[in-house]
Amino acid sequence: MKIDALSYNIHKGFSPLNRKFTLHDIKAFFKSTHADIVFLQEVVGENQHHANSVGQWPDNSQYEFLADELWPHHAYAKNAVYEKRHHGNVILSKYPIIETNQINISKNQWEKRGILFARLEMPDGKHLDTYCVHLNLLGKDRALQYADLRRIIKHYSSNRPIILAGDFNDWNRKATPGLAALGIHDAYKRVHGHYAKTFPSLFPLVPLDRCYTNLEVVNAKVLYEWSNPLLSDHCPILLEVKYDAHKGL
Repeated sequence: MKIDALSYNIHKGFSPLNRKFTLHDIKAFFKSTHADIVFLQEVVGENQHHANSVGQWPDNSQYEFLADELWPHHAYAKNAVYEKRHHGNVILSKYPIIETNQINISKNQWEKRGILFARLEMPDGKHLDTYCVHLNLLGKDRALQYADLRRIIKHYSSNRPIILAGDFNDWNRKATPGLAALGIHDAYKRVHGHYAKTFPSLFPLVPLDRCYTNLEVVNAKVLYEWSNPLLSDHCPILLEVKYDAHKGL
C-alpha cells in the first residue's frame, strides 16, 4: 500500500513578507496533490484581528478550512498562544486518528515550539505513528530538541512505522544522525543523495524542511512550481512511501 504525505510550513496563510493572503490558493494546491496525510506548520487556530481585517479570512480555523471535505480527520496543537490569537502544528489525515498528544519542547521564552503526535488507524487495522514538528532557530536549542525527539519516538513508537515531518530549521544538517540511529531516515536524501532545499521559496537555498521515515521511500520531491505565485516563504515536500505495518525501529 502506498501513501502520499505532504509537509508544508504555510506561514500562517500569507506570502513572504505578508504581502498577500494566500490561504485559498494553498487550499487549491492541496486539492491537486491528493495527499493522504498532510503535516503543516504555522497554522492559525484563531486570530481575532485578522478575522476582522483580512479579506476572505475563513469563518472557522485555518486547519478546518483546509481540511474541508478532503481530510475527515485532523489534529491541531497550539504552540504559540497570545491574546486573541494562537497558531501551531496540524496533521490532516484520510485515515482515522485514534490518539494524539501535544508535547511542549520550547527552550526559550521567545520561540514556543512543540511536537504534535498522532496515531493513525490504517485500513489493515494496524497503526502508523505520525509526528509534526517545528523546531527552534538557534542550533543549541535544536540540539536539545533533537534529544527530545529521540526520547519521544522511543516512548511512543517502538516497533511501529513512522512518518516524522516538519520545519526543522536545520540549516546546518545536524538532525539526521540521531534519528538515523533509530532507523529513521530523511526521505528526500534517500532518493536524491542530498537534502531538499526549501527556503526561501522564491529561490530555495537552505534545507530547512524535512520528512523522515522508517518506511520504504518510493519518491520524494520539492514542489517548487507552487512557489509561483508565492504561497508561503517555504516550499512544500511531497513523499511517497510503501506502508508496512510490520516495519519497526
